[in-house]
Amino acid sequence: MVRYTLMSPGDSMPVTRLRDAAGAERWTDCFGGKALAMVFLLPTDLSMIERLCDVVAHGLPTHAYVALIIPGNPCPLPAPLSRIALFDVDHMVSKRFGVFPKSDGDARHFRQQVMLFDPMSRLVEATRLKTSADLENAMAHLAAQPAQASFGNRPVQPPILTLPRVFSAELCATLIASHRRDTRTMSGVMRCVNGRTIGVHDTDFKRRRDYLITDAALIARIQGRIRTAVLPELQKAFGIAATRMERYLVGSYSANDVGHFAPHRDNTTPGTAHRRFAISINLNDDFDGGVVSFPEYGPEGIKAPAGGAVVFGCGLLHAVSPVTRGTRYTFLPFVYDEAGAQIRQANLARHG
Repeated sequence: MVRYTLMSPGDSMPVTRLRDAAGAERWTDCFGGKALAMVFLLPTDLSMIERLCDVVAHGLPTHAYVALIIPGNPCPLPAPLSRIALFDVDHMVSKRFGVFPKSDGDARHFRQQVMLFDPMSRLVEATRLKTSADLENAMAHLAAQPAQASFGNRPVQPPILTLPRVFSAELCATLIASHRRDTRTMSGVMRCVNGRTIGVHDTDFKRRRDYLITDAALIARIQGRIRTAVLPELQKAFGIAATRMERYLVGSYSANDVGHFAPHRDNTTPGTAHRRFAISINLNDDFDGGVVSFPEYGPEGIKAPAGGAVVFGCGLLHAVSPVTRGTRYTFLPFVYDEAGAQIRQANLARHG
């Protein structure tokens, strides 16, 4: 008997791996922040491929996105579709989303369908594609989706903490001065390559200059403030007893660099899986742009006052908008608990 995984409206999108036409890894959790139609098609269904090509070529609302999922290895597609096509090489995505049966990848059992997700990556509806009219109706439903998830006629709020008065003005000034003492180089982003977590430079994705604090007395001051001004609130709000802190890093986003950080999550590689919460403490506020936003919950950004913190789970999709005037200086540690420490130790034992 052929059995499929069934998803119901409200279910969260499974996080699984795809490949783009060049063979690079893409993960399904990268789609958050927009209404999304995942269109599962066989490349041999030329009529459906042609109809989807027409839909994409005519344009979509700015708050919506279409991802074409093709089972198997990369293959030639019409130009408008090659930009949105992702390939399910091992059929694991198709099985997790209920398109292929759980037990096999026989094309005879492939169910062409559109799965519509809201900006929080939660299922709205799934539509089987039997005719071009089914596809057109699904695209109309995509265009009609709101730009922001709502609950009870109110925007859904991101589950974050905003904490004033974490660092004093004097400590903020000290950290900024430490960063300014010499020219800082651009930092990279963490990517998983062949199972290892490595830093790579991608200035389209991130432009930030970093400085790692090594002064033991300054680190002790920082630890004291995090221990008394942040961790009790984290325990109160989320029930986590954070016991470890990773990196004592001051970053700068400068208008001269068009400093920014594209939407990302902080715990998606083996070397970062131990991270539980990120803490972003602004050290100044005399800049424009550079706001932290959480695209799955809406486009609005948050600019903390100098010395104030924004604290959020490392699994939340977040971004920093381009700085348009001045330079934003910020202290950017991660905290985690003993369970996270075990995950980190295991990763270090495997990969060094």
